[in-house]
Amino acid sequence: MAEVATGVLHNVGNVLNSVNVSATLVAERISKSKVSGLSRAAALLQEHELDLGAYLSSDLRGKLLPAYLLQLSEHLQADQEASVKELNFLRQNIDHIKVIVAMQQTFATASGVEERVNVRELLEDSLRMDMSSLIRHGVEVIHEIDEVPLIMLDKHKTLQILVNLVSNARHACDDSGRTDKRLTLRLTSGDGRVRLSVTDNGAGIPAENLTRIFNHGFTTRKDGHGFGLHSGALAAKELGGSLLAQSDGIGLGATFTLELPLPPPEVFA
Repeated sequence: MAEVATGVLHNVGNVLNSVNVSATLVAERISKSKVSGLSRAAALLQEHELDLGAYLSSDLRGKLLPAYLLQLSEHLQADQEASVKELNFLRQNIDHIKVIVAMQQTFATASGVEERVNVRELLEDSLRMDMSSLIRHGVEVIHEIDEVPLIMLDKHKTLQILVNLVSNARHACDDSGRTDKRLTLRLTSGDGRVRLSVTDNGAGIPAENLTRIFNHGFTTRKDGHGFGLHSGALAAKELGGSLLAQSDGIGLGATFTLELPLPPPEVFA
């Protein structure tokens, strides 16, 4: 029960980081909005409503007003589009939190709901949940994505694993202290398996820790608690797959690969 509870807290905490980033970005954009300029322009037009033609054609400030309004409208439209995009991310993240909680509430009595999933889209979703943080920390993202078949799986359980891997990769890049931070997403298939990999060029993992990192409570980060990879490995097993780690050592980055079984061709026939 304690392990399930800590898993919930960890997974919800990861998504809450993205919620906080999106909410902060929208709040900052609104606080810096140039909508007050629209009020000033409207006041000028109202002030000269009796001689509007002359004001727009002869007055120096009046001549600049149409171009200013056009520029202002373009700026406000860009602000609106960016805010709507962040609010959509916010809604998706909140929906994911609801699913995490609901899934753990029924953990003891029911398995997760499987559905037909495009794993490429799922990998992109996991990246998008942490994209604002990746940009803020200057992490370059490289995509090496193959076309793979649709598979039946628990979408949200898989997403939890991937969100953890992306978040861990970002932290590893930060911990390395290097300026050329890089994260690579790979998606391949073969030998009856789909492989989703997250590779970073960060702090790396010593050989003796490559298996210990999946143990409950084991962590090398000062602010870590050792739940993410442990719960990810358990979730991968529940999905019929596995979670693997590879690193050439300290300072040489790491790769985490989620392997999932491909269904027989007749499943989607």
